[in-house]
Amino acid sequence: MTEKADKAEKRIRKTVAEGKGPGAEAEVKAPAKGPYDTTAPTADQHDTAAPTDAQATAAPTADQLRDMFAGTGPVPENRFRHYAVLIPLIRREDGIHVLYEVRARDLDRQPGEICFPGGMQEPGETWQECALRETEEEIGLGADHVEVLNELTVIYGVGRFAMHCFLGLVDGKAAEDLQISRQEVDRVFTVPLQDLLETEPEDYRAKLIQYGPEDFPYRRVTGADSYPWSKMTSPVPVYDVNGWAIWGLTGRATKVLVEEIRKRRKQDQD
Repeated sequence: MTEKADKAEKRIRKTVAEGKGPGAEAEVKAPAKGPYDTTAPTADQHDTAAPTDAQATAAPTADQLRDMFAGTGPVPENRFRHYAVLIPLIRREDGIHVLYEVRARDLDRQPGEICFPGGMQEPGETWQECALRETEEEIGLGADHVEVLNELTVIYGVGRFAMHCFLGLVDGKAAEDLQISRQEVDRVFTVPLQDLLETEPEDYRAKLIQYGPEDFPYRRVTGADSYPWSKMTSPVPVYDVNGWAIWGLTGRATKVLVEEIRKRRKQDQD
């Protein structure tokens, strides 16, 4: 504030304090700022000021980065399609059984294959909600009959998708009265968890051939006319148990379940 403006404001305040003049009972207003006034804006002025284009596109400061990412978890890549499945653990008198589905034979994708109930995540729902919704749609097992234990694992497939696998305890009586959707499911079957724990899967590796598109800018990014793309493989465990061949992504989820149980038992014993 300039020296002249400062003196003017003091005269106004003195006049009001003494009850003199027509502005004695009016709200005191500071004089207008001159063109060179450097008084800092108030908090309200900060809040209402719209960011400029430069501010909106500028790289954030360290403090802004702390505010942006404080308390946030990992952010999945948008390029992935997210699916969720439930691994139903059926409680029976002879122990825990794992429930599997056989997909309907007339489906366009993976007909007749063995899987867990599940499907693609819909907008606005969590992965757990997706797994429970799909389970009810496919086999009529409502969420009120499932005790979700945790998210066991996330399996990433070569087709740019992520499969979130949830463990759920199910009462045996609820599992006896399933309402199977024949459009999606041919049948269901269960395998005693003990049998899975006593079975070692056959482990195979599927080779994945990786190469760039025809218009890939090799010369610009590598300085050469080609690039030695990494050779990749994907695990394909096969469980041959009780006449069923459980393999692929379902086999991978089954293997994680079995190995986690073994590992945690060992930790408890140690």
